[in-house]
Amino acid sequence: MLMQWIVAAAVFACLLLLLPYLLRRTKRAPSKGGGSGVMLGIGLVFAMIFDPRAAQATEIIDQARDESDDEESGDKT
Repeated sequence: MLMQWIVAAAVFACLLLLLPYLLRRTKRAPSKGGGSGVMLGIGLVFAMIFDPRAAQATEIIDQARDESDDEESGDKT
């Protein structure tokens, strides 16, 4: 369990270190989008991770899916 957190923290740190490079690179690009697409994507990821309502909805959906799987298999607990 601890190893998973270490790997997740390392990936997060790498993404934070790469962020300035990605933003500078998008400013040099000839497209008109700039860095807004990158920032929008990062914002959506953080919203999915840290939004408690989304986490609660996901949990409810998972529970309903588990219950329907149990009913299909004939398992009654």
